[in-house]
Amino acid sequence: MPLFKVFFTVGILVLVCGVTFVMIDWIVHSFTEGLRVVGTRFTIAGIVSIILAYLYRYHKVLGFLFVQFKRKISNKQDKSSEWYKP
Repeated sequence: MPLFKVFFTVGILVLVCGVTFVMIDWIVHSFTEGLRVVGTRFTIAGIVSIILAYLYRYHKVLGFLFVQFKRKISNKQDKSSEWYKP
């Protein structure tokens, strides 16, 4: 799973940069007008990248859970299960 490592690493780096920008804006408020906006966007992008990494890693499990959820909603286990009802 090479893409998981890439997305996760990039997500962590972008998240750390975003939090650093927000902290710099918080500490030195008078000179940095746009760092909070940039830092917030970087933080959101880092979180989205980490979420994408975990979705890529567990996409088969999530697909299986989605199919099970769809079956539970439709209230029919199998189409062939109705054939053997007494």
